[in-house]
Amino acid sequence: MYEQLLDYPEEDTIRAGVSLTAAQAWPSRDVFMSAYQRHRQRVYGRAEHMTRRDGYRHAEVEDAKTEAALVRAEAQISRARGEQLRWVKSFLLNRSAVSVGCRSAVDYVVSRADVRRSTARELVYLAERLDVGMVERMCDGAVSYGRVLEETRLQEAGAPQDEIERSREVELDKAGRVAQQYKKMARDREKHTFESQYVAFQPSLDGTHVRVSGRLGAAEAEICRQGLDHRGEQLVPAGESRPDPGLRRALALTTMCQDQLDNGAAPGAHTGSPGRSRREPLLMVLARNPVAEGSGFEQGVAVLAGQRVGPDTVDLIRCTGRTELITLAGQDIIHHGSRTSIRPATRRAVLARDDGCTVDGCNSVYRLEVHHIIPVSKGGTHTPENLTTLCWWHHHVAVHRRGMRIDPQSPPQRRRLLPTPRS
Repeated sequence: MYEQLLDYPEEDTIRAGVSLTAAQAWPSRDVFMSAYQRHRQRVYGRAEHMTRRDGYRHAEVEDAKTEAALVRAEAQISRARGEQLRWVKSFLLNRSAVSVGCRSAVDYVVSRADVRRSTARELVYLAERLDVGMVERMCDGAVSYGRVLEETRLQEAGAPQDEIERSREVELDKAGRVAQQYKKMARDREKHTFESQYVAFQPSLDGTHVRVSGRLGAAEAEICRQGLDHRGEQLVPAGESRPDPGLRRALALTTMCQDQLDNGAAPGAHTGSPGRSRREPLLMVLARNPVAEGSGFEQGVAVLAGQRVGPDTVDLIRCTGRTELITLAGQDIIHHGSRTSIRPATRRAVLARDDGCTVDGCNSVYRLEVHHIIPVSKGGTHTPENLTTLCWWHHHVAVHRRGMRIDPQSPPQRRRLLPTPRS
């Protein structure tokens, strides 16, 4: 099963000008093999040896057979890429892209081969730079497609020959990083990178979340990374389990933007007046309709831009935001007015009374907020007896996002959190 160069089942991979007999094949093989071929042959030889000999555990034999199969399949893919390069070179030589209605050779490969654009770019890139001899060696299995691609990039980046040879001893990802070190970053390219930065917010199709994507320059990205990581570390109180880095950065970004909104001037205020810390973010949630109230705010609740939210967000706004009552008759607005869930004077009194986060063991003072011990949706009131002070982490994350509850029977200055009720 594991004959010489298993990935060539019907003919030898070694295509030397001298014919070899079976007796001469093994001792002379290394003379004609490339390093890539010798590596494959060692893998195949090991699998063949372990399959035919006793004394090896079944798991070890299966591992060796799996490795041989993976190496064989990848070698077949590499040779197939070589065959594709032959045809792409022919296509480029004939300059046929325009005649078939494609803007470029990359578009042609994407269309005809049904591959990703990144794969098409690589094929055209190599076809434009490799000579016929190297393509034939790839088709013969003497060199691998991936290694040739990285070495070509290294050569084009200006890496010396000894660096290219050293890259053959490391994995392809590391070889790619070596090539990046030799690429030039001219002033005009750096300026283009700066000018092409962006951040985009794309709502999901079902309206439940928003995907954030973008592009930053290396310096700007490092500033953002360090800033978000630093803020994320500050958000988690001592003794709390740390979320994964992605969630910490998301929470950090939210709090930094909320700080900016809270420290800005109030809507309609004079531009020269100092900002005031307002607890309502510039976020509108539409929830006063029969569908929303009848479903416990699990349906019919959305921000003004259209993305859906649920009862946790409604409870959060009832704690920290402002409610506007609007009465409509067709297209006519009959009445509209606003009220805060908790009166500002009551809020200040509770903050002064508690003097910090009241969760037992928490000493965080970041963004202290007033919270309803018994939620309004469960019949709770806005009286000081039903209010307590929580830090941002325990209020936004632990209670309103993770579903934990304040134990009403716990001491006022040592509040305990009850686990999320099981559904």
